[in-house]
Amino acid sequence: MAVLILKSNGGEKRYTLRALNTMGRHPGQGIQILDRIVSKEHALITYAGGDYWIQDRGSRNGTYVNGQRIQGRTPLSDRDEVTLGNTTLSFLSERPEQSREVFERVTISSNIMETAIRSRLAPSFTVVTRGFLPETEIEDEVTLRADYEKLRIAFRLNQAMGSERDIEVVLDRILETAFEFTSAERGTILLLEEDGTPVPRAVRYRDESKAEPVSISRTILNEVLQHRQGILSSDATLDSRFGGSHSIMMQGIRSTLCVPLIAQEALLGLIYIDTRIAAGIFTEQDLRILNTFAQQAADKILAARLALRAAAEALARDNLSRLLSPNLVEQIIAGNLNMERGGESRQASVLYLDIRGFTALSQRIAPQKMVDMLNEYFEIMVDIIFRFEGTLDKFIGDEIMAVWGAPVAQPDHARRAVGAALQMMKALDDFNTFRIANSEVPLRAGCGINCGEVLAGQIGSSRTASYTVMGSTVNLASRLCGCAAAGEILVSTPMLEQLGATIQYEERPAIQLKGIDQPTPIYRILGVRLTETSEIPTHRP
Repeated sequence: MAVLILKSNGGEKRYTLRALNTMGRHPGQGIQILDRIVSKEHALITYAGGDYWIQDRGSRNGTYVNGQRIQGRTPLSDRDEVTLGNTTLSFLSERPEQSREVFERVTISSNIMETAIRSRLAPSFTVVTRGFLPETEIEDEVTLRADYEKLRIAFRLNQAMGSERDIEVVLDRILETAFEFTSAERGTILLLEEDGTPVPRAVRYRDESKAEPVSISRTILNEVLQHRQGILSSDATLDSRFGGSHSIMMQGIRSTLCVPLIAQEALLGLIYIDTRIAAGIFTEQDLRILNTFAQQAADKILAARLALRAAAEALARDNLSRLLSPNLVEQIIAGNLNMERGGESRQASVLYLDIRGFTALSQRIAPQKMVDMLNEYFEIMVDIIFRFEGTLDKFIGDEIMAVWGAPVAQPDHARRAVGAALQMMKALDDFNTFRIANSEVPLRAGCGINCGEVLAGQIGSSRTASYTVMGSTVNLASRLCGCAAAGEILVSTPMLEQLGATIQYEERPAIQLKGIDQPTPIYRILGVRLTETSEIPTHRP
C-alpha cells in the first residue's frame, strides 16, 4: 500500500493512502498537517488508473512536489517529496515493479540429488558473539584488530543507514555496504516469511551492465538456514561438504559466501554473495567480516520491521480512535478484540441522530461556517458516544450513526444507547445556548434507536474498508429517527423490553413504515436510570 511519511524530531508517522485522501490543517482532513502555513483544506491525493495524483485545493501558499509548485492534477512517483507550508512528506508507492524484478532476478534451484549432503563437517569459521573487552584486558593484537574491525563495520553501516526505516531501502543499503567489504560480483538478501519460506527481497550487482540472474543452490541455502552458520566455498564444485551437489556443479560457481541474518536469536533470513572472477577469491577473513556485518545488518532489519509495525499500530490506533472509544481501541490493538471482515451476528443497539431543517439551514449559512459548525457539533456528540463506550459507525451528511454491542458485546447496550441519546440532547441544548448568545442559528436534532440482531463487520473494497452494521434492526432505527421531531428520542418495543422499569417514556401512535405490514409501535424517551444512584435528567423538547 502506498504511504506518505512525515518525519519529525518526535519520530516518523506514516499515512496509508486510500482512493481519496484530503490534506490540510483542519481536524476533519484525512491527513491533518499541524502547520500554521498550511491551509485548512490544502491538497487532495486521489488514486486513478493505477497511479496516485495530487492537486492543490486553492491553498494560499501552494503545494510543491520535489521543490516545484504544482499546477493542476500531478502524478506522484516513488520517493517524491511533497511539501505543504513548512512540512515535507515522502511518497512511497507500492513498488510492484521492484518486487517483480527481484523475483525474476533471483531463483532457488531445486535440481538437487537427495544424497547431495552425505555428512556435515564443522564450519571453517565460527563467530563467537561477545562484547568488547576493556582496554586493560586486551592481551594481543589479534583481539584488538578484531574489535576494531567490528567497530569499523558498525560505523560504516550506521553511516549508510542513518535513521532509515523503509525495509526495502534498508536491504538495498545493506547490500551496497557489503560490496565495500568484499569483492562480490552479485548479492541478494532473502528474508523468511512467517511459514519459514525464504523469499528474495533485494538484489544488487557490482556492474549492472553484466547483470545475470542469481540462482542460489538449495543445498547452500539449507546448510545456512538449518545450522545457522556461515558458509565459505572457495570452489563450490569441489567442496566436499556439498557431496557433488548437481545444482552447484551445473552453475559452476567459483566462490560463494552465504551467512545467516540473526537478531535477538531470531533467524530473519540470509545474505548471499558470489563471484565468478576466480576460484578462492573469498577467504575466511571475508567470511569473518561478512558474519560480523550480518549481525549488524540483522539488527537494522529488525529495527525497521519494529518501526513499521509501530507505525502500522499507530495508524490503526489513529483510524480506530475515530470510530471507537479509547478503551476499545487499545483492546483491538492488543489483539483482545477482532473486527471481523465479512460480518458476524451481534445483539446490538443502533442510534441515529439527524439535524432537523439542515437543507434550509445550509442555504442561510456560508459553506465554511457550516463546515465549522458541523465539526464542532460532531466533536461534542462523538465525545458522548465514546463516553458511553459506543462505536461511531459513520457520518451520513449531517446525520450520525452509532452502535453499542459491536464490535465488543455489551449486555447493557440498550441502556448505554439511550443514556447517550439523552446526554446528546442535553449537550445540544447547552451548545445552542452558546450559539444564541453569539447571534448564531441554533441546531435542532431528532433521534431514533432500535435494538436486536445485526450483521457486523468490515465492509468495502480491498483498498479501503469500514466497520459497520447492517440488517432490519438498523433500518428500523433509521426510520424511527426520520419520524422524530426536533428534540425527540424515539425507540421501538424491543428497546422497552431491554430497558424494563428503569425507563421513563410516553407512548406515541403507531406508524405505518414502508415494507412492514402492521403499524409499528413507537415510544418517546423522557429519561432512564443508569444505576441505582445516578439518573440522567428528564429531557423535554
